[in-house]
Amino acid sequence: MFFEAEFQPSKKMKYNKEAKSLAGKQIAVQEGWMLNEGPFAGQQCFYIPNTNIGWIPACDLKGLTPISFSKWKTMQQTLGLSEEK
Repeated sequence: MFFEAEFQPSKKMKYNKEAKSLAGKQIAVQEGWMLNEGPFAGQQCFYIPNTNIGWIPACDLKGLTPISFSKWKTMQQTLGLSEEK
């Protein structure tokens, strides 16, 4: 499934520069997997394909809302995160 949310990075997670540049922005993410260990154990995680951002725990995504694939793709292109530009 595809979602949109405001990315609010927590201090528990170490994000790279690419991820930090998205802080406070509305981003489009794809549903990932349930985390089994670490400080985010039991949480769903999400990711942005074709980036080096890695996984994002649900607690760092505010206002998580399901969206259509076409809206997800448009948001990816707008943020410059899509291979198709």
